[in-house]
Amino acid sequence: MKDGIKMDGQAYLQLLQQRLQRYFDCKPTPEELPFALVAELNAADEGYFIVPSIKTYSVQHNEYLYVQRFEQPLTMAMVQPYLNYLRQKMQNLVTTTEHMNSLFALVLVCEKGLEPSVQQELTTFKYHKDYCFSLKGWSDLAVFIADLPNRQLSYNKAGRKTAAYFDFPH
Repeated sequence: MKDGIKMDGQAYLQLLQQRLQRYFDCKPTPEELPFALVAELNAADEGYFIVPSIKTYSVQHNEYLYVQRFEQPLTMAMVQPYLNYLRQKMQNLVTTTEHMNSLFALVLVCEKGLEPSVQQELTTFKYHKDYCFSLKGWSDLAVFIADLPNRQLSYNKAGRKTAAYFDFPH
């Protein structure tokens, strides 16, 4: 326990909701798997020439966030159904020529820690999907591990840019 502050899974979820509420929309949880929180961000950027009716470009960026709490030490067997679910969501994503990229993020909130091999396997985990040879964009799967007993956040390479959302308060 760092800084003498104890954080449980519910407090961590509330912290995430506060940080994300400005940009993300909460979504209903899917029936296939239980999630503690599902949220989505859709952003677009457009360029115009002199007047808005003459559009020079338009790109879309999306983030799909899935958070789950685990009350026992995390194992790869517990994580695998969530990874498979998000891989399937990436495969079935409908894109357009304006779609640039989407980030699918899985946040694993570990209230009782995790097996050492899990951290190594998930921080080196990589899953990337191109749509129509990248003409319709691409997606990456970011994995974040919030180890509450040690107040440590781990993530894979795809999660590097957005890790600040999920880090612990200092």
